[in-house]
Amino acid sequence: MKYNALLAILAISILSIACSEERTTESGIKVKVIEKGEGSALVDSTILRLNMKYLNGNGNEQWSSAKTNAPVPIQYIKEVWSTSGTMYEALEIMNVGDSVSFEVSAKDLYENTFKTGVPDSLDSTSNMTFYAKIVSMMTIDEFQAFQKEEYEKAQAKAREEQAAAQAKMLEDAADLIKQDGETIDAYLAEQNITPQVTETGLRYVITQEGEGANATDGNQVSVHYNGTLLDGTKFDSSYDRGQPFSFTLGQGRVIMGWDEGIALLNKGAKATLYIPSTLAYGETETGKIPANSILKFDVELVDFK
Repeated sequence: MKYNALLAILAISILSIACSEERTTESGIKVKVIEKGEGSALVDSTILRLNMKYLNGNGNEQWSSAKTNAPVPIQYIKEVWSTSGTMYEALEIMNVGDSVSFEVSAKDLYENTFKTGVPDSLDSTSNMTFYAKIVSMMTIDEFQAFQKEEYEKAQAKAREEQAAAQAKMLEDAADLIKQDGETIDAYLAEQNITPQVTETGLRYVITQEGEGANATDGNQVSVHYNGTLLDGTKFDSSYDRGQPFSFTLGQGRVIMGWDEGIALLNKGAKATLYIPSTLAYGETETGKIPANSILKFDVELVDFK
């Protein structure tokens, strides 16, 4: 037991020593090694992928690559880095896999590295604490191949998520169609009404036969109607306005239950349509129509051409 405890203390001590390494740049910047990587020194003209963040003089996070959800790619060009300020001077002495921290003045970081003025919210004489880890180093060709692979992965993930969302939406719609159908059927059974049922779940009853062929997609139709909820609440009526409603059939100008239901009629026909919420306004509340409402329409196809 004492032997194991001694080993644990020794391991912690070794780890502490390994992580307390400090490197100094040519200009005297102290770079503390938090975690020593196993990669090589930096190679000129390669692409480095870094996790980075820096804190202002009050210890508040000013920026972090974590917000981009990916390491930041930076091209290491030795000649450029040597004259680009403290940040690059410190990064240049890192090896691949190293995690380090160092301080850099706000004035140097913004003016020499970022090539901008120091934000008004910062004291230009204060020091920023910078943290960085070099995740990987790649040639330009390797990085381009990596980007392509990551893009393809992202696209595949997006397609999977979209397919899953669509499947869930269809599943939810199927459940709602079933529930609405059961509600409509229970209502009709109480009223002693036997409807005809379409594949989409629309229930309808022809109350007066018309003449000739049915209206088809693309026809300009004129329809008189009364619209109510199943509880009898009236929300709209062309009869009250004394003017039939006209629209082009099958163009999505009306709710789906109307595009389907009016196409079941010929000139002069009258019918009652019992429309599930999925073929009406769905989850949208419209005027006097609450969300997820089943609608009942008494319709008359006055004319079409």
